[in-house]
Amino acid sequence: IEFRDLQFSYNGAPVLDGIDLAIEPGQTVGLIGLTGSGKTPLANLIARLHPVPREQLYIDGVDINDWPVEELRRQIGFATQEPFLFSDTIADNIRFGRRSADMNDVRRASEIAALDKDVREFPAAYDTIVGERGLTLSGGQKQRTAIARALLVDPAILILDDATSAVDTETEHEISLKIKEVLAGRTSIIISHRVSSVKEADFIVCLENGRITERGDHKTLMANNGFYAELRGTQLLEKELEAL
Repeated sequence: IEFRDLQFSYNGAPVLDGIDLAIEPGQTVGLIGLTGSGKTPLANLIARLHPVPREQLYIDGVDINDWPVEELRRQIGFATQEPFLFSDTIADNIRFGRRSADMNDVRRASEIAALDKDVREFPAAYDTIVGERGLTLSGGQKQRTAIARALLVDPAILILDDATSAVDTETEHEISLKIKEVLAGRTSIIISHRVSSVKEADFIVCLENGRITERGDHKTLMANNGFYAELRGTQLLEKELEAL
């Protein structure tokens, strides 16, 4: 995935400015920044959810505008902060992108997303009807269902966009440990405002006001003592205060 001096505006307002970024096959990249920094629009462009200027975004060396949209999106697994769930069973919500998946595959994806233990406590387990937009599930359970759905399609590109924002820190850590083996050999983009979600990535990109201001792995960015290190310090302090 290669962004070449990408410029993107939405409804006439500049959103991304001069994005130069190359993501190699199999790399796990963290995108971090405050709300409104441009993280989600950057990910949305990879799936062509918005028009992309020509010669500014390439997938496998091909201008994204030359990819058939359906073929492009079949290669992408996407889990977002506010996932859309259907009034259907948990199992069918998970297998939405791969209807042929059997229950062993559904359970495996659910286990990696740390959802299986919750589902097994429901009276109807995976046959539980979740209600329109997942009404009967908690925010964290909905997000974990979306992660399981994204994993089940076995995508070449996996995008997790603040997909654990409603999950407690302990469960988020459990998901991070389980998902490591799944990410191996797969191009993955983890988007978050929490350092804890991205610190294990191969490299991390910091976005501020639509521009890349820092890049490097966790250790390098901490040593730079810039935006990333400041954000990490603030979040650790907040965690300590919550524990009091």
